Amino acid sequence: MAQISVTEYLNTTYRPDRDYVDGKVLERNLGEYEHSRPQALICGYLFNRENDWRIRVVLGQRVQVKPTRFRIPDVCVVLEGSPIESIFRHPPFLCIEILSKDDSFDSIVDRLDDYLAMGVPNVWIIEPHARRGYRYTSEGFLTAKDGVLRTSNPDVAVPLTALFD
Repeated sequence: MAQISVTEYLNTTYRPDRDYVDGKVLERNLGEYEHSRPQALICGYLFNRENDWRIRVVLGQRVQVKPTRFRIPDVCVVLEGSPIESIFRHPPFLCIEILSKDDSFDSIVDRLDDYLAMGVPNVWIIEPHARRGYRYTSEGFLTAKDGVLRTSNPDVAVPLTALFD
């Protein structure tokens, strides 16, 4: 895989957009119903509560997690007063990843660790095939045992039942 510069990455259009990790452009696993439908449903759920929770929901948003790393979470949430940036360089409030059947454990953990290292306070993982959700912290994966993914300050709660038909 050929290496490219950050400048070249930022000046190239990819369809769909791709992550950039230390000189390498990485494809993202998406485009299948099992991934797309939960993504749409969680966006709708959060969007309908933006005013109540004082948040903004964003899809397909580039996040510069390190000087030579750009990630594109499936769903990003920022607080209402956060700066509007073309590329997020300040940590979002919440990054959500929806697993695809072709995602490897190592690639997902690398991505999630990038969010934590950047200072993202809330990281969620949704596993559509098992209909499960997790919070990811420095301690690892924490299962939403009661079936609800949560944050605090503000209190955001998304029942997993809202994400699956």
